[in-house]
Amino acid sequence: MKGSTIPLKDNLNNTIKKILKTLLEKECFDAILVPSRVPSGESFTYLLINNKDFLESCTPLPPIMPVQGARALQNFTRRGKTNLKVLCVMRPCEIRASIELSKLRQIELENISFMSIDCPGVLVTRDYIDKPKESDTLYEEVIIQWKGEHLRPTCNACVHFSYKDILSDIHIGVVGQKNHNILLVPLSEKAKAVLGKIDIQCSDDISSWQTKINEISQKKMNQRNTLFSELQGKSAGAENLDKLFSECINCHNCMRVCPICCCRQCFFESSDEVRIESEDYFIKAQNKGGIKFPTDMLLFHLGRMSHMSLSCINCGICEDGCPMDVPVAQVFSFIGDAVQKMFDYVPGKDRNEPIPILTFKEDELREYEDSKG
Repeated sequence: MKGSTIPLKDNLNNTIKKILKTLLEKECFDAILVPSRVPSGESFTYLLINNKDFLESCTPLPPIMPVQGARALQNFTRRGKTNLKVLCVMRPCEIRASIELSKLRQIELENISFMSIDCPGVLVTRDYIDKPKESDTLYEEVIIQWKGEHLRPTCNACVHFSYKDILSDIHIGVVGQKNHNILLVPLSEKAKAVLGKIDIQCSDDISSWQTKINEISQKKMNQRNTLFSELQGKSAGAENLDKLFSECINCHNCMRVCPICCCRQCFFESSDEVRIESEDYFIKAQNKGGIKFPTDMLLFHLGRMSHMSLSCINCGICEDGCPMDVPVAQVFSFIGDAVQKMFDYVPGKDRNEPIPILTFKEDELREYEDSKG
């Protein structure tokens, strides 16, 4: 694998914007889906841009993720494929979620290309909104140091932060680059053709960058193991799990922002099956001495886990969207990791590998069956 060394122009985002402008000028793509700062300045959204002049407002690597990129692409392609050639500039976790949604027939990937970027993680959204200018400065330091105590907890434990196991086309390497350079790395034949069209030849050695990626991956894996070890004790059994989610107010924000929760009609919001008569609530209260309202909080989270744990890409947006600071993303990452290992499945890694929950094999998971059964 080879890449092309690109000098930084002012900063990372401006350098990437220059590349995106060239791609539009050379008509490599009809439009670009890319994060952009909102006019008020304290948040970001995705814009579909086909005029290079409008790229000035874009921020390819924003400090927060208020909208998961896969959600934006889902809205764009839900009704079917586009005839436009579109480049989506996303973080690795957003691309992985997009691949999973394509398997669930929620995204159509024909004519869609991806540009990914080495991602150090994102800041907590509510902290950023309180102090956007200070947070912008803080995030510049995060990109340099590649760590930060203000990042989402799942970001610090993310091992899919770069090009590995990501079905991207063009990847931008940021980690460990000296002399104010970045790397442009084609990950597909299509990407090589596109970069050739804008006169970028990928012949530079990238082994030092790959070595740095491996070093950071090991550190993040250690952090991940520590986090999961702590969660294993905290989430074991119904009582501990109920305690972890005790602050939940059943607002379902975690479901609404999650890219993998894609059901058009949620069982927990549209069905009376989980609701009972008032007299039955009273009987339950008499038997238990009292019951907590709103009810079925834990059932909701368990239902969501069983629904999407195989495709959970640990982006952390569910926890970021929680108004009560419930560690929902950390718990889901822990459960998702265990379930995915059970099926030897890495979400977002292979476009053609079906999600195990959508397939049936008559003879599987023997090792998990009750030996007495």
